[in-house]
Amino acid sequence: MTAPDQQPADGGSVQVLRKSAAILDCFSATNPRLRAAEIAAATGMPTSTVARILRTLVTENLLQRQGAVYSIGLRVTSWSAAANAGSDLIATAGPLIALLRDRCGESCGIYVRQGASRVSVLQQESTKSIIYRGYVGQVMPLHAGAAGKVFMAYEPEALQAALDEGLTGFTEHTVIDPHVLDKQLEVVRENGWAFSEEEREPGLNSLAAPVYGPGNAVIASVAVGGPSFRVTRSASEAMAELVTECAAAISRGLLGSGE
Repeated sequence: MTAPDQQPADGGSVQVLRKSAAILDCFSATNPRLRAAEIAAATGMPTSTVARILRTLVTENLLQRQGAVYSIGLRVTSWSAAANAGSDLIATAGPLIALLRDRCGESCGIYVRQGASRVSVLQQESTKSIIYRGYVGQVMPLHAGAAGKVFMAYEPEALQAALDEGLTGFTEHTVIDPHVLDKQLEVVRENGWAFSEEEREPGLNSLAAPVYGPGNAVIASVAVGGPSFRVTRSASEAMAELVTECAAAISRGLLGSGE
């Protein structure tokens, strides 16, 4: 006889896949963090089965674990970025981001937030020789870089997620003091755009502006990245108008009320 917690060889892999999918389906925007007992209750699976599959999902980075709490892993976040490639956001932003790249001469992109991270969903590379090269699906922290600071400035949940994750230092310029970060976010709200100097990588500067969706919620960041010798603070102030215009145009396109 086959033990209750085991599957026969024939079709066993399919059953494991279905159970894994059922566990992943438990997570949603309203239930982003769950304990093993909650997952077992939601799926009706034996606790031992849930524990075994959870271990595998964490190992494969499909889930991440903090203490006794599980949440969606960065590997799934990268998949979601690929899925977003066909969304209204990408369809609307595509030509506008390409135009922004041509006007400012630097690499440009769109980021969406996933927890304490930002994920690239659209990139247009600069045609210059020395450039910033990002890629769709790239996962980066919120607190290091202009695109992430846009989310933190306008979304209290984003700021709290970054603080809960921890303000890791990547360079000597990364802001790891919450009080300093608060002051920077005040400036972002005052200006309507963010600027970052070598916070995630030496020699890389960036600026970004928010994209708004229904209910005036920030749903994405338009960002420009480039070498620090070109994307200087003074250059970014001149470039900010182009970035904010692009973000506003995308917002109007998504709301169906603009050009």
